[in-house]
Amino acid sequence: MTGVNMREYKDIISMNADHSNPTDRSLKQVKAPVSNIEIDKSRNIDPARTAAILLKSRAVAVEQLRDSKLHIDDISWHILLDLIVSMDTKNPVTAMDLAITLNVTDAIMLRYVNYMIDAGLVDKHVDAEDMAQVPLKITAAGNALSRDILQKIGPELVNF
Repeated sequence: MTGVNMREYKDIISMNADHSNPTDRSLKQVKAPVSNIEIDKSRNIDPARTAAILLKSRAVAVEQLRDSKLHIDDISWHILLDLIVSMDTKNPVTAMDLAITLNVTDAIMLRYVNYMIDAGLVDKHVDAEDMAQVPLKITAAGNALSRDILQKIGPELVNF
């Protein structure tokens, strides 16, 4: 699968993938490490401002990824983000988990994972027949790329 451009798959990604367990695993993972953070419930954030923050975050990521020779789209980027959280929380993530979280079919997710393995950004913990059930991990290269981008996004978000 070396040299496959993930953009080729954009037109066949299912936004209504049929999964038996539609639980958002990423939300569960993120809740764990930040559960001790005090949230100021009296402070309302305008939905338009929230949208602007999310768009700014995406714009910074897209700009940084454009310089990369890799073809990293939104789904690939979210896979890397999920694996960073997985590494931090020590909660293993499989391709099946990612398919559910990102609402794509298992087959499409396996294509993404295989591309990212070939690109050196993701690795699997063990060699197994059913790749969908094998815990994935971010490689040193994937971690470095992601953290570099996140360090550029952070200051941009603070300025909002």
